[in-house]
Amino acid sequence: MRWSSTMIVLMLCVCWAAVPAGCGDDDDASSGDADSDADSDSDADGDFGTCRKSCNGPSDCVPPDPNQTQTENNWSCVSGHCEFLGCQNTSECQAVFPGMQNITCNANVQPHQCTIPCTGPGDCAIPDSSLYGADNWSCTNQLCVYAGCNNDQECAAAYPNVDLGCAQYMDVPACLPTCGVPADCTDESIPAALFDEDHWLCTGGVCEHKGCATTQECQDSALFGPNFICVF
Repeated sequence: MRWSSTMIVLMLCVCWAAVPAGCGDDDDASSGDADSDADSDSDADGDFGTCRKSCNGPSDCVPPDPNQTQTENNWSCVSGHCEFLGCQNTSECQAVFPGMQNITCNANVQPHQCTIPCTGPGDCAIPDSSLYGADNWSCTNQLCVYAGCNNDQECAAAYPNVDLGCAQYMDVPACLPTCGVPADCTDESIPAALFDEDHWLCTGGVCEHKGCATTQECQDSALFGPNFICVF
């Protein structure tokens, strides 16, 4: 085993389960960034999907202890599975991040995200942070938008005990476990079919999870459970 199962959570929990503000770099999670996009799945045969919570309506998507950006108004139920819409107004962001007086809801991105106004990337930076410095942000429409990691060195500084590389993942570059072959991406402490060798690619020297092949895989995984389905 080359890397901890904690990294699976870091890679997948917001991407598959669409839990807003649920995952973040260990430097600082105050960006409030949330993403409900599907797994990047570069497998061209289209046989893999993403684990999503099943639903009959938006109320089924609300987590057990929701904050103000996770209520029924922040979700939609699309074709029987949950899609996170993000913040609906600035008041929600202010309630979740009371220490950030100038925080606002950025409706220019999907899902909407809690962020802060800016005149340049320097306004977005978190001091002494390897992954949230000025060069990790863009200032778009006068609002901070996270641009991801820039190189492997930033990942090593943020996660010194894990072998990670910076590579494109979904919308922005992210710190991902390194590999030579797909077998390097497996973890014997996680026996679920969802994470066996057939479910991984080794792309550009970093691990890329293909996604789920069946709903049963999602339901058998401790990360998800019986209320999740595989959406293609």
